[in-house]
Amino acid sequence: MEDALLGLARDLLSDTPAAQWDAEWAHEVCKEALARLAKRYAEVSSVEKEVLDFSAQEVWDERMHVAGLANDPVVFRVALDGWTRAGLEAMERSRIKGGAA
Repeated sequence: MEDALLGLARDLLSDTPAAQWDAEWAHEVCKEALARLAKRYAEVSSVEKEVLDFSAQEVWDERMHVAGLANDPVVFRVALDGWTRAGLEAMERSRIKGGAA
């Protein structure tokens, strides 16, 4: 709902402060995603950390950057979700690879 309202403000009231990029909102949603990743990372063993590869997050990082520049909170949220999912998947792959080592 919040994303939809931000999108409407951007489209309908483009010259108002409500339509500007909300850095505080972006900070909060990123903080939530980082907390989720940090919780999972704390469970990763040292062997798993040796094979951990977060490179799959790079494409999502770029999409978040572009969405921020375009002042598009909906696309930003989608990209952040993809970034988070890619990080969690990387840790799961490292668990499998680390267990096989």
